[in-house]
Amino acid sequence: MSTKPLEGIKILDLSWVFSAPYSTLMLQDLGAEVVKVERPGPGDRSRFLPPFHKDVSGYFYMLNRGKKSISLNLKTEEGKLIFLKLAKQFDIIVENFVAGTMDKLGLGYEEVKKVNPKIIFASLNGFGSEGPYSHLPSIDGIAQAMGGLMSQNGLEDGQPLKTGPAVADALSGVYLTVGILSAIIDRNNTGKGQRLEVSMMDSVFSVLEESVIRTSMTGESLAARGNKDPLGAPWDAFQTRDGKWVIVCASGGDRFAKVFTGIGRVDLVEEYKGEDIGAMKKRAENLDDLNKYFADWAIDKTAEELLTFLNDLHIPAGEVKDVKGLIEDPHLKGRNMVVDVEHPKLGKVKLPNLPIKFFDKEIGLRNGDTPIEPQLGEHNFSVLQSMLGFDEEEIEKLKSTGIIYSEQ
Repeated sequence: MSTKPLEGIKILDLSWVFSAPYSTLMLQDLGAEVVKVERPGPGDRSRFLPPFHKDVSGYFYMLNRGKKSISLNLKTEEGKLIFLKLAKQFDIIVENFVAGTMDKLGLGYEEVKKVNPKIIFASLNGFGSEGPYSHLPSIDGIAQAMGGLMSQNGLEDGQPLKTGPAVADALSGVYLTVGILSAIIDRNNTGKGQRLEVSMMDSVFSVLEESVIRTSMTGESLAARGNKDPLGAPWDAFQTRDGKWVIVCASGGDRFAKVFTGIGRVDLVEEYKGEDIGAMKKRAENLDDLNKYFADWAIDKTAEELLTFLNDLHIPAGEVKDVKGLIEDPHLKGRNMVVDVEHPKLGKVKLPNLPIKFFDKEIGLRNGDTPIEPQLGEHNFSVLQSMLGFDEEEIEKLKSTGIIYSEQ
């Protein structure tokens, strides 16, 4: 098999739960070696997040399959010394504590670069290391709220809503990956390492589409609009005769005309036709009425009939799918996005694959792979022996004094 892009890159990963572990999982799938550094005792908190089977967390497995784990007490002087010795052997350090935590431990970038000037020190946190919110903790829901997504995602005139999945975590994890890959290229060019940071609030704010520039131009915040968008009509999720939902996004005057001609409402086409700004604004101002006309027609169709009608007109539309359907979806399976793996305790499970496709090499998981998650401290001996030259007696002493911890 051809070499993966990041083979030879070693990551010392202090991150936990979702956001940054999602980043290091992507980097591992691209070929990097990832060694988790977990706190003694409980380790990564996601070890205790559902779903469970035979006392194994599917959540932890999903994000940490194939990684190695050492458990090191960074609040002790000897633990800090071991960490700095390890830092000499790695290319990248990743952490997602509250900003300033690593500095308080005496293990921030300035200390680490003394022992490894080429280190890439990547931090992910709620609000960044500067600004009035920098000291505050954050999780996904807080970032969605304070970054502006909840105000955009709620129903009209209703309670603000967060998304179901933790998209702020995932988004900031993707940004961290981009930053790390960019830092690797920069180091290849300059020979120097560097510190980089991604804020969850910044990440959410950066993807509010036209909301920021619209508000700066009009002086008014964009109200939540549910499934609707003023860019076209019909534009909403419409229920069908068989109880399914289909979302339709008919942007532009030409698509508007195709749809309403197709449902026999030429009168509406004549009333609202046009591609100019005035026509678009008129359709947007009357979007509720236009959606209702289409909804009354669509409710007599099955989802398949409605999608056939729309696809024949080249109108962007799709069935609202749930995860139960998606893990059996022929398109996702055909693209190897749903992978069947075998776990010794979880049994046969399905995992989402890395959505980055290389056409000259195989990246990510394959059906039949058997990656497992590391036990807490499972790789203490192998990592400390191979990288630092510790012998068995030294490692046992570290374990007996609580510097390292292992469940084995």
